[in-house]
Amino acid sequence: TRGVTARLLLVNERVFALSDARVNATSDPTETARHGEHLYVMKPTMKSAPKSAGMGTWSDEEYAHPGLQALYLRLKSFQRFTESWALFERAAARGVFDPWLQSAGGGGGSGEGENGGNGGGGSSGGRALLRVASLGGGPGYELLALAWYLEQLAGERGVAPPRLDLVSLDLQPSWEPYLLALPEPAEAEAGGGGTTYRFAQWDIKAGVDARDAAGGPLDLCLVSNVLVYCSDEPSAAVLAALLESGVKAILLNERGGEQKMVGMVERHGVVVAKLLDQDSAAGRDDRQLVFAPAGTSLPSPSGALAHVFPNVPYEESKQR
Repeated sequence: TRGVTARLLLVNERVFALSDARVNATSDPTETARHGEHLYVMKPTMKSAPKSAGMGTWSDEEYAHPGLQALYLRLKSFQRFTESWALFERAAARGVFDPWLQSAGGGGGSGEGENGGNGGGGSSGGRALLRVASLGGGPGYELLALAWYLEQLAGERGVAPPRLDLVSLDLQPSWEPYLLALPEPAEAEAGGGGTTYRFAQWDIKAGVDARDAAGGPLDLCLVSNVLVYCSDEPSAAVLAALLESGVKAILLNERGGEQKMVGMVERHGVVVAKLLDQDSAAGRDDRQLVFAPAGTSLPSPSGALAHVFPNVPYEESKQR
């Protein structure tokens, strides 16, 4: 845990310096910071809009506020990174990443086949290519967690990690500089060691295909605390369509224990795996999920998992 946390702290030194510079570039940095804290704490849009409006926690305009971004990054970066890491641990135990973690020549990798699709085996340098979009990904900490987690998992399995094309698709474009600050400067200058980070503007409700926004095919999608904005039938159709178009899985991390989206996508034939304990007195827990195409097998892990970040997301309220 210390090694991962120490790396994250170094990343955040760069990211926080950027956000501080944005605040300091305003005409009144103190007032900018104060108003940003007011927006973060009071959540005026969420409190003033009816639930049926689907406004979520903050409006797009509020997300663009330099003061709110500075506070958001300081608080949410750790939460989103650690919760995503825990999600990936649980998804890996279901075999989600197996196709991209095969030994060279093993035939299981995601090479670049015809029309940009997944090939059966070969890929540059024997390393599979994994193309991932974080839907509503903002500054991209879910993507950073995935890159580091797969690096660790590949080492544990004695195989090379996949090459990664990571794109954050988000409505608010001012997140892009923070995303691009995530990789180590030396790593970025050297071409990312096979990992690229990109940003593209996208709105799940605008009718634009996520693959078109991302610039090509996708293998996996990530969704982190986004369903509060889009738990409706059109959004369910968008997610189901992605799984019908080559996306192998959508990995979700959410707040509420009951997500309406589960039933919505199941009506489209989507396979849903609930990754958290469902057998405690607390009952249903939809906070971490995998959506997969119809017919996908996602068997439950045979034993207990060891977690880098224990009790993430918290489960202490689940009394037996």
